[in-house]
Amino acid sequence: MSTKAAMPLQSLKIVTLFVVVFCVSRTALAGVQLAEQPNLSPDGKTLLFVRDGDVWQMPTRGGDANRITTHAAQDSQPIYSPTGKQIAFVSNRTGSDQIYVMPATGGEPKQLTFHSEGYSLQDWYPDGKSLLVLASRDHHWKSSARFFRISSKKRSPEEILFNGYGAEGKISPDGKTLLFVREGERWWRKGYLGARSAQIWTFGLESGKFRKVVDTAADDRSPVWNSDSKSFFYCSSHDAKNGARNLWQCDLSTGKTSQLTDFADDLVATPTITADGELVVFSKLFDLYLWQSDGVKDAAKINIKIRTADERADTYRRILTSASEAAFTEDGLEIAFIAGGDLWVMETELKEPVRITETAEFESDPIFSEDDNAIFFVGWNDGQPDIWKVEREDPSLYWWQSEDFKLTQVTDDADKESDLQLSPNGQDLLFIHGRGDLRVYHLETEMAETLVDSFTAPAFDLSPDGKWIVYARTDDNFNSDIWIAPVDQKIEAINISRHPDDEYGPKWSPDGSKIAFYGRRSDDEIDVYYVYLTRKENDIDSRDRRVKKTMEVLKKSRGTSSSSAKPTESVKKSAAKPAQDAKLDSEADKEKKPKADAKKNSNTEEKNKSESAKENKPELPEVQIDFDQIHRRLERLSNGNSSERVLGWSPDGSKLIFNGKVKNESGTWYVSFPDELTPKKITSNSGSIKGWLKSPDRMLWLVNGVPAVQPLSGSGKSYSFSAYQELSRSERFRAGFDAAWRVMRDAWYDENYGNHDWDEIRNKYKDAAFGARDMSEFGRVVTLMLGELNGSHLGFYPTSDLGSRSSSSGQWTISTAHLGVRFDDKYDGPGLKIKDVIQGGPAADTGSLLTEGEIILTIDGMKVEGGMDLTSALNGRSSRDIELTVKTTGKKGSERIVVIRPTSYSRIRSLLYDKWQDDNRLRVARKDKEIGYLHIQGMNWSSFLEFERELFDVGYGKEGLIIDVRDNGGGSTTDHLLTALTQPEHAITVPRGGGPGYPQSRRVYATWSKPIVVLCNQNSYSNAEIFSHAIKNLGRGRLVGVPTAGGVISTGSASVMDVGRIRVPFRGWYVKSTGEDMELNGARPNFTVWPKPTEIPNGKDRQLMKAVSVLQEDIAAWKKQEQPKLIKATER
Repeated sequence: MSTKAAMPLQSLKIVTLFVVVFCVSRTALAGVQLAEQPNLSPDGKTLLFVRDGDVWQMPTRGGDANRITTHAAQDSQPIYSPTGKQIAFVSNRTGSDQIYVMPATGGEPKQLTFHSEGYSLQDWYPDGKSLLVLASRDHHWKSSARFFRISSKKRSPEEILFNGYGAEGKISPDGKTLLFVREGERWWRKGYLGARSAQIWTFGLESGKFRKVVDTAADDRSPVWNSDSKSFFYCSSHDAKNGARNLWQCDLSTGKTSQLTDFADDLVATPTITADGELVVFSKLFDLYLWQSDGVKDAAKINIKIRTADERADTYRRILTSASEAAFTEDGLEIAFIAGGDLWVMETELKEPVRITETAEFESDPIFSEDDNAIFFVGWNDGQPDIWKVEREDPSLYWWQSEDFKLTQVTDDADKESDLQLSPNGQDLLFIHGRGDLRVYHLETEMAETLVDSFTAPAFDLSPDGKWIVYARTDDNFNSDIWIAPVDQKIEAINISRHPDDEYGPKWSPDGSKIAFYGRRSDDEIDVYYVYLTRKENDIDSRDRRVKKTMEVLKKSRGTSSSSAKPTESVKKSAAKPAQDAKLDSEADKEKKPKADAKKNSNTEEKNKSESAKENKPELPEVQIDFDQIHRRLERLSNGNSSERVLGWSPDGSKLIFNGKVKNESGTWYVSFPDELTPKKITSNSGSIKGWLKSPDRMLWLVNGVPAVQPLSGSGKSYSFSAYQELSRSERFRAGFDAAWRVMRDAWYDENYGNHDWDEIRNKYKDAAFGARDMSEFGRVVTLMLGELNGSHLGFYPTSDLGSRSSSSGQWTISTAHLGVRFDDKYDGPGLKIKDVIQGGPAADTGSLLTEGEIILTIDGMKVEGGMDLTSALNGRSSRDIELTVKTTGKKGSERIVVIRPTSYSRIRSLLYDKWQDDNRLRVARKDKEIGYLHIQGMNWSSFLEFERELFDVGYGKEGLIIDVRDNGGGSTTDHLLTALTQPEHAITVPRGGGPGYPQSRRVYATWSKPIVVLCNQNSYSNAEIFSHAIKNLGRGRLVGVPTAGGVISTGSASVMDVGRIRVPFRGWYVKSTGEDMELNGARPNFTVWPKPTEIPNGKDRQLMKAVSVLQEDIAAWKKQEQPKLIKATER
């Protein structure tokens, strides 16, 4: 590391301005990228695409594009009608995705759909009278999307094609066949091979028959019909290197497939075709391409030009009122903080922020130097984060008065620095380097050394004499303990907590005598722990401390026994100062505060102030530590039903401040050492301590993004601010992309990065990120980059900041009510016939009970029947009562009025999960009453508790158990499940008069030791896969179903500046017996059974029935095992 020459702030501003101007000019002259969702006109002359939330139209072979929708909402999925005279598209302008049609030449769109659950537009029917749409309703709890036919002319009912899931549907030109896709990983994932690979199917609209038409292990998706209705084009990565996806063609009659394009890299996606099948347009990476059916595999890139006047302005202005980090000068009168990614300073009276940095990246970790004359922070230069120091060009000015600053680079390497902390003597700078190494940088010698090697960033604190560090370090078993080590590294670090549960956040008391931290040692309760560092302090009992306290009070009041001072005089002197210092803003403080009209302070004044500070600086306490048995001297602050996080100590080390929940009351609390350890509440707010003011003690802290001062009793004062920021979207996107790229560089679990050079991946995508015009386009670039890793648990979620459009901010939206019943589609009327009542829904309540077979004649006075769009009767506020006229069953059925409080479709789908479980249990019981069935919905704690309960409920009296983890998205509870299923049986107990068994209270969990079979499928993911692997490899049972997804990486998430949040897969999982990575290596069942479309939603579950037959075999073998004969002691 080396110190570089100073960089004036003006240089940074000039560079930023130049980039903004350059960006605008480039937009006017160059072609546009990141257009998406292309759709060709039937005659191939024009092309639709989506950009910046609107639909655009342009000549197919390139040229100027024109915006044909201009709504503030997001418009998407445009499709030309068969005649090319109309365009159907999707818009969320009412708060949910609805279908609209408009003239192809432009004009006012007409809304066709109104169901609040929304729609995805798939295709036009050949006659132009209908549209194919995809929507989730109430057909099944999982994979609930269904294909529907609706009118393209008017508001109409939804006509379901079949009760099974699918996507990417297309109607053949002859109107007889539906092409569609089942399964499928995320479209941007590159090279996936596994059970979740997309499959292409056909459905005969007249015959009702299904056929899987492309059968490879690769991802086959996005089919579009050729003009003859006998063949189709699609995208596939079959036989591809580097995971490339190309355009293919399939002949339905022969099943023969042929590759049409020959791209060596990247993904062909979203193909669209002309009516004669001669032209195909598709997207690849950032551009649209045109392919012609002339036998040539080359495709031409389409040049899209957009007038500058049609582009959104690159400059974005906003007012910032929240800080992410803050630091205070020693007197608390000036504040440095990070807001909007920039470093600002202000004082506490005017509160007018002054901007120090003006970069596209996010600065972080500001701290003042010991003398308050410099600020250290983590800043960026040329895409590299390093530690920087900023000073005022004119030291005689206060920070808030300054306009010119001198920037000096402190460190210089490719890895990121964070968590800066200055040593007590101000000579050393400690920080986290890279993934987690703790380093110290000596400011005088400009040399750095590593104190702690770690793959995760340890929370740390320095001793008040600067000679020791205390830190929380995670080991390879992901257990975090508290360690102490000398800064000079003359002895090895000592583990002072030594516990199998996690401890975090150590804080050293300013007097050097104690360390506090927090951890979970008792159930799920998080408590504060502390330790006296010397045996002497630890061994002093409470009476000794009270004696010492009494002596101090007497000496303060009366002086020593030889003192000649009068007691009354001493009392009066001691009483005067606290009275003066008790106010939050004392007169002395007010005199120190800068005034608005202040100009300069003399150099002499500054010098005197600095010298005076040095003379008055207290001597650093010498820290002494008795390491012998230190871990056994730990004490717990047990408050019962509490959860705390250590914040810090008061300046004298007598008070420990923490935030959290004490007796179900949240806020910030303190305890006083040594004897007043019952928490006292400071405030209901929670924040992070940044410093202290003395006499009286007041915390300088950051609360909900606002710097503030808070006494230990009484009200605090906030320093709210408004900072005016102007930034370039394109520069922010460039910096945001780099930040996302760095997160994956530093954290992705496999350093091979999907066998890519990660630096080359950055170069491949960075310019496209810079060219993004909105969050949607930026997010697309980042996800394409993530797709290069071909990994699970990846994702990027853009924020809605930087001026992204919203159609419903601050508004309530209409919702489509669900009555808790489903209707018979075959009933012609009058009214609506109830097919079934969903248990747990509003129609199952005694006050609004409906029964199967009853007829609903009116809804809120409106006559209803099967041939109408029911949203006209069911749409409204989500919380309202609906009046029904109901005709009871039977020939002479009478009419009655039922008032019902409806529910939501999402709630109904949740209840359908319960119904599906109950139906499965009934099917198993009909087949074999000795077998029980349970489903584990997720690998989370609530699902585990339900599993444990059901071991007794559905398992009671059974000889075997089917454990179903199909469609289980994962979590973390495999080891808890295995504890219940594989607990060793070492003894049998028999009470007087009872039978053989084992005391349940002695077990860790409810236990099942009889035979099991586990059901898994392609949607068993992550921890559900770990469970499936374990059951098979431990020999605990056999697997039935479909291979699991092959998506097993432990993941977290991280903020990416203010542009989004990214998932961070950081830890791989490997099969114990083989050493094979579980990623891209799903658990393979002993018996593979793929369900056909519509089977499971319609009650036919061949996987479940196979599990029953397999378990019957296992039960029979288990029963043949010889059991020991019990022999009493008296019977030997």
